[in-house]
Amino acid sequence: MQKRNGEILCSASDLVSYLDCEHLTTLDLIDLETPLARTQDSDQAKLIQAKGYAHESDFLAVLKARHPLLIDIAAACGDLEQKVLNTLQAMREGYDIIFQATLRDGNRIGHADFLRKVPRPSDLGGWSYEVIDTKLARSTKAKFIIQLGFYSELVGKAQGLEPHHMHVVLGDGTEVAYRCADYARYLRLVSQRFLKRVAGKAVETYPVPCEKCGLCKWSGLCEERRRADDHLCQVANISQLQITKLQLAGVATLEALGALRDETRIPKMTSDTLEKLHRQARLQLLARQTGMNQLELLSQHSDAVRGFARLPRPSDGDLFFDMEGNPLEEGGLEYLFGLYYFKSGKPEFKAFWGHNRADEKKAFEAFMDFVTVWLHQHPSGHIYHYAHYEQTALKKLMSLHGTREAEVDSLLRTHKLVDLYKVVREGVRVSEPRYSIKNMEHFYLEKRSGDVTNA
Repeated sequence: MQKRNGEILCSASDLVSYLDCEHLTTLDLIDLETPLARTQDSDQAKLIQAKGYAHESDFLAVLKARHPLLIDIAAACGDLEQKVLNTLQAMREGYDIIFQATLRDGNRIGHADFLRKVPRPSDLGGWSYEVIDTKLARSTKAKFIIQLGFYSELVGKAQGLEPHHMHVVLGDGTEVAYRCADYARYLRLVSQRFLKRVAGKAVETYPVPCEKCGLCKWSGLCEERRRADDHLCQVANISQLQITKLQLAGVATLEALGALRDETRIPKMTSDTLEKLHRQARLQLLARQTGMNQLELLSQHSDAVRGFARLPRPSDGDLFFDMEGNPLEEGGLEYLFGLYYFKSGKPEFKAFWGHNRADEKKAFEAFMDFVTVWLHQHPSGHIYHYAHYEQTALKKLMSLHGTREAEVDSLLRTHKLVDLYKVVREGVRVSEPRYSIKNMEHFYLEKRSGDVTNA
């Protein structure tokens, strides 16, 4: 979103952001008049952006090889208005491919990755154009369709003819086409609603946590607001539906939930659910008031294998396992298998690295071979991990590389893999807003001196 000559210009990304989180639009509008403090992009966000540019560049190279008449609008100097004029001129001249096309209709601005010429007459002549966008994802998401439809409507205005199709090139190189007419009515409705919101009076919105938060430029501001308001989203394992029910009943803060009386009832919420949320909030509130971590044991039913009952007896042969993967590599890449264990009473750490697909296979085989031999030598040992990632990844690697199937199957059949996350969730309640391994380590490790937050 930008303001030029007193007019607010909106892009496809602005429309998608509005549909994801209306509060983001509120902050965007405020920022146009009073600049706000932005959250610095994380290393992960920068990496995703770089991967996106590389994917776009690779597809551009493919198109250059196929189509000699290709023009890059961004390569020429010029401001926004000049780029719009250059795009329209390229469309009239009939270039096969127009890269970085810039189109405008009123206060809507579109920056399409590619326009591809098709043999369908329009106001331009015996041809017209359809939009192609490149995306890292392996499957089409709703927001891709919204962006494509936004660009396609601008193309239709420019050439006097609505395109038949719009196309997305996914991270694996697959190109998927969608009929513009199938989505046009919905896109017009949401576009009108969005533009009315932008042009209308200021609307009070609230930074409700959503999937957009992880990559949002305003995430820091929103976190500060929620902390200042003592918002219920800070309660561990609470859902948005539960938050809504509590707020409607007048319970609007973590402190209020933690201080609830035992006889309190919340409409459309079971007493068991309310008790769990109340006890969780109470622990977090107590930690806040005392400055000390709080923990309580959950009651264990003798007839159920839950919580601490999931734990085998300790063994000198126990292994402690963690993996790191890169989801931005095509198909994902499991690049590090880490094992911590005791040998002759002394702690050791063993790493298996794989920086490409071939090395990943070797690392997986070496890891499985080591574990198989170790557990044969230590039959009472188990492999401890936190959450389901490690078990899921081992099964995926077994299938992907077609190797060590019997060894992985043996680990699963003999229950050698022990998920400590299940033990924690079912065994204790803690005064942390989340139950991740990094939150749990506050109870047994000194505070980290570094700034390592993720791989």
